[in-house]
Amino acid sequence: MSIILLIEKRLFLRNCILLIEKRLFLRNCLYDCFDRSYPDHEIVAFGSLTEWSDSAEKKTLNPAVVIYFAPAGIGLMMKSEFERLEALVPTTPIVVVSDTASSDEIARIIGYGARGYIPTSMPYHLAVEAVRFVEAGGTFVPVGNMLGRDRHKHLTGAGTLTERQMKVVEAVSRGFANKQIAYKLKMSENTVKVHLRHIMRKLKVRNRTEIAIMTRRLLDETVEHEPGGKTGTFQDRPSL
Repeated sequence: MSIILLIEKRLFLRNCILLIEKRLFLRNCLYDCFDRSYPDHEIVAFGSLTEWSDSAEKKTLNPAVVIYFAPAGIGLMMKSEFERLEALVPTTPIVVVSDTASSDEIARIIGYGARGYIPTSMPYHLAVEAVRFVEAGGTFVPVGNMLGRDRHKHLTGAGTLTERQMKVVEAVSRGFANKQIAYKLKMSENTVKVHLRHIMRKLKVRNRTEIAIMTRRLLDETVEHEPGGKTGTFQDRPSL
């Protein structure tokens, strides 16, 4: 078997993430980031749908997830453009990334068939978890972008968390795994899981990624009101 055929077989057998980003600098940066975060995936990046459609890779790769960047705002992403994207990858979940979007625009894109929306203001480690969630079969939309009239209700729920639960929330927002949280807070992993179930019920969210996104603003406001602007609980970051 030739080297070319071996390479094509390797690419076809591995999971693949397709990035569509027209800005070369950002495209290269995103490629490097995702390549490190997904060692078991092949990462391919193109500047446009046309480039992907005309590429040799399209004949050998079947993406597990498509990440489509709409820097100007998804309000400019017309239905026909999304339908073209779906036609190229009909069975692949699509995640749209944008600098800004209203709740109505996000709802429209999800209505078109997107399985996720990620704002560029989201921390990278949370974005990675959101993509994994979509690849596993979920639909991801940040709670903060869709609360609308329910925002006050959710923030009121956050105010009912116990001090211990707030420490767990802070750890989750910083990307710590359950084992790390248990070590830092001197509790068992089972206790951490119980706290997370109670937190999700109180905040009316479905997973730890939504906990982190929804409560990030609340934690930031807490930091602003504390002397020196530091929480003092989790100053270190989780190891990667």
